Amino acid sequence: MYIMPFDNRLDAPLTARRSRGSADVSEEVRRTILDAASEAFADKGYAATKVSTIAKAAGLPKSNVHYYFKSKENIYAKLLEDIAPSYLAACMPVLDESQAPLDALTQTLVRMVRLFEHRPGASKVFIAELRDGARNLPGEFFASWTVQAQRSVASIREWIDRGLLAPVDPEHVLLTIWALAQSCLSRGWQNPGWQHDAMDYDAAASNAARLLRCGLGPGH
Repeated sequence: MYIMPFDNRLDAPLTARRSRGSADVSEEVRRTILDAASEAFADKGYAATKVSTIAKAAGLPKSNVHYYFKSKENIYAKLLEDIAPSYLAACMPVLDESQAPLDALTQTLVRMVRLFEHRPGASKVFIAELRDGARNLPGEFFASWTVQAQRSVASIREWIDRGLLAPVDPEHVLLTIWALAQSCLSRGWQNPGWQHDAMDYDAAASNAARLLRCGLGPGH
């Protein structure tokens, strides 16, 4: 790209511009490796996945993967660290007094489905880690998770007490939302050879939302 002589970008030292360019490339390579790793871990599981498998999927030499992450353990830890904030943000209801409870809960469900749509591999790895005891998740994740879950349960209980939702266990409401959303990641057992890119996520979100609203509406 040609830069005019009066362009203030010329004032930036050449080494600084090169450094920024190198940083951008490094981040792009890291993202490529993590994306490849998420699919490999989701498909084969942690134990069966090799660094060479990740490297091949990423289209990189194995030495490059080792250069950026050193080990399979580091790749896995970074992948969990990368997806945890998005999962936490998606899976808790937005507690807004101006919003109807069913709308808030439905939006939570749809956010989770959309997260799984955009990051199916990483989401599947993350959920598997939760199921297996979550020993490798960042410690701060659980502190935030506990606080948000308690707030959500308290709000759902209040909505039930006010007659705005059906009288069910508030904790089961959260579990049901998560289960409905996660069903998008579990269809392979019904259809061998099924791929996530074949999922109609719009229909999945709509159907899951309908089930939720029918089950939680007042009077049910």
